[in-house]
Amino acid sequence: MNRRLNVLLINPYIYDVSAYGFWASPLGLLYMGAILRKAGMRVTLLDCLTEREEKRRADGRAPFVKERIDNPGATKGLPKRFKRYGMSTEDVAGGLRVMEKPDLVLVTCTMTYWYPGAEEVVRLVREAFPTSRIVVGGIYAALCGEHAMQRMAQADLIVGAGGLDKFYGLVEDLMGDKLSFRPNRDDIADFPYPAFDLYRKRSYIPLLTSVGCVYSCTYCATPYLRDRMVRRAPKSVLGEILHWNEKEVSQFALYDDAFLVGGEEFAKPLLRGITRLPTDVAFYNPNALNASLVDAELSALLKGAGFQEVRLGLETADPAVQRATGGKINRKGFERAVSRLFEAGFFRSDVQAYILAGLPLQKWEDVKKSVDYAAGLGITVNLAQYTPIPHTRMFEQYRHLARYPIAEEPLFQNNALFPFAWEGFTDGDMQHLKAYVKEKNAENDVADSPGALTS
Repeated sequence: MNRRLNVLLINPYIYDVSAYGFWASPLGLLYMGAILRKAGMRVTLLDCLTEREEKRRADGRAPFVKERIDNPGATKGLPKRFKRYGMSTEDVAGGLRVMEKPDLVLVTCTMTYWYPGAEEVVRLVREAFPTSRIVVGGIYAALCGEHAMQRMAQADLIVGAGGLDKFYGLVEDLMGDKLSFRPNRDDIADFPYPAFDLYRKRSYIPLLTSVGCVYSCTYCATPYLRDRMVRRAPKSVLGEILHWNEKEVSQFALYDDAFLVGGEEFAKPLLRGITRLPTDVAFYNPNALNASLVDAELSALLKGAGFQEVRLGLETADPAVQRATGGKINRKGFERAVSRLFEAGFFRSDVQAYILAGLPLQKWEDVKKSVDYAAGLGITVNLAQYTPIPHTRMFEQYRHLARYPIAEEPLFQNNALFPFAWEGFTDGDMQHLKAYVKEKNAENDVADSPGALTS
């Protein structure tokens, strides 16, 4: 007999040294909720990663609710102090007690080192609903599958990389019938819009226009998670923007790994379509754009489409390191992109560069040179501390040099713990660099204006 299942989606609270709602959303979880709802399920959401609405910025970002806690697990004794971000354990347990029993509970976990929150939520769900089926997914499950099976033993299924068919099989067993809608993970054009309507209110929507990437950067796990790049058509993305715009959402965040790849067939037609929309919209790109693909026409289209800022991936100004980590950009290409964005009317503070800090065997002086280079162009610098990610070439090559056992304990993969500190780049050097970046950005902010290349 075909049962209409009651499904509960849970985005757990997290334990971390620092965290902020950087247009954050459990996008994969919400896509899965939308798929199951289209297949006839009743779907509800418990998002434990709550934000402080009274401090929400005009661009939609907001800090998480937080509380000081004892450091979790293997991080006890470290000088870095952890906090719990989001709902308290007691509030989550109380909320579960008053819920209707779900047939199926989906728990996500994004960052590998956020698993303690997910582990606790799984335990709370099992205590509240002993006979419900619990499934754990997300990036953590995909990258740390064996660890997840050990730590999430009370779950019925861990959905790792390529495990979607097992998940669908579990659902069909519960239903007693075949799913009426069962897309594979590469059919993103056929996915229903993510279930953001499960929130009371949304000030922004993350957009997923593609999955996978054509590049093979040594620090990135996308090639492991997706063996090829799959993209939606511009018309499909425009339809989603209009859908949310009709629900009074006008701010969007792009999280694609390679938004500008194939620009003539995708990015430019999409941006042209956005400029013709009947209402104004605003865009942000937390994931960096590839500066080598930014030409004059694209720059003008980004400005016309409502991009409030453009974040570019510089990573480093050292040509040798640029080539060794992926070879996506060089100084000439980066300077050309900055110049084109300035010509299109972006202000200095609108153009931002990500610079990686804390790479294995990296010296702090080399990072400072990259900071000076980017700041010298008159743009904003974002220092991005390196996160060691399992199944990446950099992780496998250098994990033995980390000061913590990063391969055995995902908690130590947290970039805030600076796993690859060494005598050439100490914790003190990192703090000095962060202060230095603030100084350089403040100098550029004083003279903020429509940009012009300064060096």
